[in-house]
Amino acid sequence: MNTAARRALTLGVAVLGVVAVILAMVLAPRFFTGEPEAFYTPASAQLAEKDAVTVADLNPDAPIPDAATLSAQLDAILADTSDGTSFNAQVVDVASDTVLYDRNAGTNGTPASSLKVVTALAALDTLGGDSQLSTSVLLDGNTLILHGGGDVLLGDGKSDPTHPKGYAGLATLAEQTAKELKTRGISEVTLWLDDSLFGDAHNNSAWDKSLFTSNNIGEVYPIAHYAGRAGESTNAAYQSDAAEQVRKVFSKELSASVKVSEGGRGSYDGGEKLTEVKSAPLRQIIKHMLLVSDNYIAETMGRLVAIKRGVAPEQAGAAVAAVAGEHGAEGVQLVDTSGLAAQNKISPAALTTVLRAAATSNKPELRELVYSLPVAGYNGTLMKRLGQQSTLGLVRAKTGSLTGVATLTGMTITQDGRLLAFSIFAHQPGGTLAPHKPIIDSAVTAIRGCGCQS
Repeated sequence: MNTAARRALTLGVAVLGVVAVILAMVLAPRFFTGEPEAFYTPASAQLAEKDAVTVADLNPDAPIPDAATLSAQLDAILADTSDGTSFNAQVVDVASDTVLYDRNAGTNGTPASSLKVVTALAALDTLGGDSQLSTSVLLDGNTLILHGGGDVLLGDGKSDPTHPKGYAGLATLAEQTAKELKTRGISEVTLWLDDSLFGDAHNNSAWDKSLFTSNNIGEVYPIAHYAGRAGESTNAAYQSDAAEQVRKVFSKELSASVKVSEGGRGSYDGGEKLTEVKSAPLRQIIKHMLLVSDNYIAETMGRLVAIKRGVAPEQAGAAVAAVAGEHGAEGVQLVDTSGLAAQNKISPAALTTVLRAAATSNKPELRELVYSLPVAGYNGTLMKRLGQQSTLGLVRAKTGSLTGVATLTGMTITQDGRLLAFSIFAHQPGGTLAPHKPIIDSAVTAIRGCGCQS
């Protein structure tokens, strides 16, 4: 066997191996969520457990669906509607990279939060799944500097390693700081806030003002608690100045041991590092971001990618698009990294390319992206979608909703056991919020239920 043939065989075996792992994770979601099952499983979902699909049911020789048969089914479902809604979609066989369905899939559209799949890939690929974000405290004379390093999931209490939200706690940071100050005989400090990492990139001119008033996003800082919100709940209001709120919480905690007065704010050069707390590993943060579709975390990740790639934080969208291009996605034009901006442009074909690139990557953190997606009928933004017996627990996907836009991007398996990636866009000129999600769900149900042999 010549060298070229050996390389091709090796690549083929590697791809099949990765696909088998992803299949196992799709088929057994309750074992791969990384969270307590009871938290995710609604009472109505318990009926599916009796005959739950297991890894033993996998068939490595599962037949690829016939493209013509699948296309006929999906064309009937995704036909243009009477209100002017049109659909763009693509379905791809992951192992072979065969396009099984294409409905204007190369045409750019507005992805809404499906874009977070791309942001997740860019962050994991650029920063690494094991990386942690530091919130540190430095000392310069009697000036104490609280420095933000990109962790926006700080908790107010003690560090809690059981969840990415609050993994690093401000009470713990204050306790460690007080201990260090005591060893130096310092009982009074002025607290400076260094929140300069993102420069002036706190807002985005492409965001409609209503996104702030409707509690979809807040000013973005490189140091925040609870992803910029006033409290731990994802329903809590975004704060107008999350970084300043962190200083207040930290100052209050530290004041139990040391007299603290408020200092300045902005970039601070110099100082001796006293202590730090670190975020959860990035792979856990990304999983949380995808699960609840957190816009603040997505915007933070985009800025960190930009900085790591040596460009300004304001260029986060372009930086994430560049990473997507390096993984084969074509024509991606991004102005943010959360999907809030209607000006973002990406095609269903680019999104399936990103998903397949992640699923077949030689980097474990990229392969994990697929099973970090919400699970149909079980958790996150898919908790109340695709919960019928035929799809329950067998679809992993990222939702997207904006005025006039609904999207769904993810993976599922056919009845024959073939792993497929899909991305479906609905666009309605009239501007209804998230139009025709049931039609998209019907299409995914058909993909999942496909035997589709000619």
